[in-house]
Amino acid sequence: MTQLFSFRSGVLLAALALFATGCGGAKEQTKTTKKAQAAQAQPQEQVQFEVDGNTAIERVDVNGDKRPDVYKFYRVVGESAGKKAEDLKKVLIRKEMDVNFDQKIDIVQYYAGEAGKEVLVREEMDLDFDGRVDTTRHYKGGYISLVELDLGFDGRTDTWRYYQLTKTEDGKSVNRLIEKRRDTKGDGAVDQWEYYTAGKLTKIGYDTTGDGAPDRFKRLGKKK
Repeated sequence: MTQLFSFRSGVLLAALALFATGCGGAKEQTKTTKKAQAAQAQPQEQVQFEVDGNTAIERVDVNGDKRPDVYKFYRVVGESAGKKAEDLKKVLIRKEMDVNFDQKIDIVQYYAGEAGKEVLVREEMDLDFDGRVDTTRHYKGGYISLVELDLGFDGRTDTWRYYQLTKTEDGKSVNRLIEKRRDTKGDGAVDQWEYYTAGKLTKIGYDTTGDGAPDRFKRLGKKK
């Protein structure tokens, strides 16, 4: 199951790499060599902007096939009549992306904050392009705080990963996995807990009574 998840994640990441190249300016692409960029040159993206009262939508054609691949939804602040798109004060509230260009949305991102200071708060991803969300990432202060996964690709969340922003021994900030919860039976109830210290798995808890709480533990990394 883990290998299947990794494969599907890899497919999406590969699509995202091409997608980011087409969009241009993505930070993840800064390490791409000029030779690779030339080989993967994309058509000039086309942008359409539409305003309807206090809402606006921006449609972007990334791959030049005359069909939108990115949709950005805004809340317009103040009066919009007679103003050009670039002169509007607007707040980004949602972004939808079709990363494999099949006219189906694969990633939806939700934002919060003021105009020009929007931050990502949640991201939903369809890893295997079947129209269902497989991964949901929750963010706090720009860092991932929780990842919900459907590793069985059956429409039900079965794994929860919790992260915490901490400091390393040399004082650097690092966002680490601190706990992982699993529904190993597929019945909707968590029955296994994994606990991490400094990024390493140190203890596993099991619910053997079915009451929703761990009652048996296995410690790792220490001699019995």
